[in-house]
Amino acid sequence: MTKTSLDRNTAKLRRPTVSVGLPVYNGEKYLPNTLTRLLEQDFEDFELIICDNASTDRTPEICRMFAEQDPRIRYVRNQKNIGLSANHNRTFELSRGEFFKWAAHDDDFPRSMISRFLKAFEENAPSVGVVYSRCEYIDEVGEIEGVDSDGVNNSDPRPHKRLAHLLWYVHMYNSVYGLIRADVLRKTRLHGLYPMADHVLLAELAMLGAFVELPEPLMRIRRHPGRTFTANKSARALRELFTPGRAHQLMPVSLRTRMKAELVRSAVLVPGTRLDKALCTAVALVVPQWRTLRSFGGRQKHKVLRTLSPRPSHR
Repeated sequence: MTKTSLDRNTAKLRRPTVSVGLPVYNGEKYLPNTLTRLLEQDFEDFELIICDNASTDRTPEICRMFAEQDPRIRYVRNQKNIGLSANHNRTFELSRGEFFKWAAHDDDFPRSMISRFLKAFEENAPSVGVVYSRCEYIDEVGEIEGVDSDGVNNSDPRPHKRLAHLLWYVHMYNSVYGLIRADVLRKTRLHGLYPMADHVLLAELAMLGAFVELPEPLMRIRRHPGRTFTANKSARALRELFTPGRAHQLMPVSLRTRMKAELVRSAVLVPGTRLDKALCTAVALVVPQWRTLRSFGGRQKHKVLRTLSPRPSHR
């Protein structure tokens, strides 16, 4: 038996501190860099679970090559495309770690990402369920284009206050790629099989525990033409992405209405007490509508200002 085989058998017998779930579909272009950056982390006690959603490019070959070289990798290939959310959920369902993190196949990470997230858990109260960081936007070749974050860190002990804060500020969804306590994540419904399901998942996590945001950017989100939500923008394309083979079926409500309905359902199901359920339900009903009205009002204000502003003369 080779040393790699022995290391792999040993890894199966013990529970790692962290599980990293990497769902992928046709990710050959950026996948080698992402795997390399994850395996170079200065914190080594983690497993990397790759769920290949029936890729048709070189993704399987790349994954198997890396798995042969590092016993921390567990590579699983779906026989058919099960959809974006289901594949994300499968990485967690296969995990064994005390903490869990999703990783996109085309993103990049500094070496200290996992260790910094873990240190933040050690330095904060047990009520913290999610630690995430600000993130850098990078282009196709890795050049930095900007820095942004959801800004949803909140340690208020009241679930409805944490939920209201998240629903008001979340906009780029980098927090769902932070480090999450696995026992907290198990109390959620995970990713629903519909677009904007990460919005609902973050809401459930906010109702279950506090969020901590680290100021240094420990994630790099890559912008490129093949990025999932850049390449799939129409309602039909999004439905096909989440429920393959069913995009042609008539939907009784819009995608956003479905998300808002699921948000209210989560507010009824997730909190532990009747009072918290009632307060969170009120927040889930009111805050998204108020935010939409505020955004609409802002757009109308800008239109009026543009109309009233004097136009430059052309000589």
